[in-house]
Amino acid sequence: MKTILFSAAALSFTGAALANGGEWSALDREVETLASSLVDNHEGIAFSGYADIWYVNNSDTDTGDFGVNNARIMASGGSGGFGAYIEYNLEGNALLDAYVTQDLGGMTLGFGRHKVVGNASAMEHERDMFFQTRSNIGYHFANRDEGLTLSGGDGFNWSIGIADGTDFGGDEYRISAHGDMDFGGGIAAGVTYTAANDAAVDGDTLIIDLSYTADAFSIVAEMAQVGEDDGAFTGATDGSAIAGPLTAFDADSSPFAVSATFPLGGESSIGVRFQDGDDAAETETTDVAYNYGMYGIQYSSWESTTTDSDRILIGLQVGF
Repeated sequence: MKTILFSAAALSFTGAALANGGEWSALDREVETLASSLVDNHEGIAFSGYADIWYVNNSDTDTGDFGVNNARIMASGGSGGFGAYIEYNLEGNALLDAYVTQDLGGMTLGFGRHKVVGNASAMEHERDMFFQTRSNIGYHFANRDEGLTLSGGDGFNWSIGIADGTDFGGDEYRISAHGDMDFGGGIAAGVTYTAANDAAVDGDTLIIDLSYTADAFSIVAEMAQVGEDDGAFTGATDGSAIAGPLTAFDADSSPFAVSATFPLGGESSIGVRFQDGDDAAETETTDVAYNYGMYGIQYSSWESTTTDSDRILIGLQVGF
């Protein structure tokens, strides 16, 4: 991935050179003075982005569609212990993130529009996922909202957040907390709790993550204990993310997902994921994904007491 960096000194140099023609000696002194005053406080601007193109086919409905899942541009910068991050999806013209951070010495304060504190599969950036789609739990809790977060950790990583929630301007909020730890030997575990007490909904969910990783081989398990009102968490999702068959959970349910990935040599790898929605319709989902370089193909099938279906998704992702 290529990252383009622009320093404040370089930008100032370009502007001064165009204005002052050939007065290079005076210009050199001005630039040197300007650069020395800026270098300690300005970290420059970094730009990155990616395009995610896919073809999706459902044999049961006899539908096939080419499309752009994501066309994202990200920009970040910093100055004097403060940072800023902006992420925009040109597909759908959606502002995803716009927040500032402050280094508090071992802790980081975030303020603005960003991901609500969630579990591992919800917080993972879409461009970094192994599967073409999030798990049902990850999709459901990959919410964005305006609010505050505080995070830190050294060995044990933690984050807490408060967000507007579904009532937006109301005086009730959504509160979330997450903690995870790497125990060594590729074993890690995390716990996430999120609760909302909005005007229309009142619910909470506890999520537990367990994982074992060794190079490209991994086993990941996640389970959620959903409270009485799941409607508290059915707001914004991760940009134009492709939904699975189950986008809402029953009250007092315990959905889970288990996945494994295996290297095949070179740039090839394969993954399998099974999910149980623990819902009234007894929805079960199986995903099989094969990745080669920047290409990915995923076959998904799901069955319940009300429907049986499948889907093939082929994707190509290129970033800079």
